[in-house]
Amino acid sequence: MATTTMAKNENKAETPVEIRHQKVAEIISSSVKWSAAGGVVPVPYLDLLAIGAVQVQMVRKIAAAYAQDADEQNLKALITALLGTLAPAAVSTGLLGSSVKLIPFSGTLIGSAGMAAFAAASTYAIGKVFVRHFEGGGSMLDFSVDAIKKDLQDEFASASSK
Repeated sequence: MATTTMAKNENKAETPVEIRHQKVAEIISSSVKWSAAGGVVPVPYLDLLAIGAVQVQMVRKIAAAYAQDADEQNLKALITALLGTLAPAAVSTGLLGSSVKLIPFSGTLIGSAGMAAFAAASTYAIGKVFVRHFEGGGSMLDFSVDAIKKDLQDEFASASSK
């Protein structure tokens, strides 16, 4: 019976949209893991740079999946602005988490855990918001941080609660 099910799944042709959805889901999943790893970098503030780099690359890959051109300078500005919309969480978790790493021993452990959680949730939220924007026919040129602020905060809250 299992072989029959496998045979049916192998014969099912995936549409280009299904393939793209699977691809962007894998991009987001991988980026969430990498950004969480960046959050545990023991050097204060270097962790923030690592997380930002992962998020920029994730959005660049998502944009490419939707045949959008995304240059690095614009992406850095967008990611910074998006993280700014998460300011209350970013300040309490991001900067504080990174700063706590300055305390010897226990500070590194506590700060790393907080930063990893913040990095994973913010990366997930940013990825989902960009996918939703591109799925709706949007482009990099008409992406508005103000227009997606509520969606970003909702996705962040959802990811943080998991």
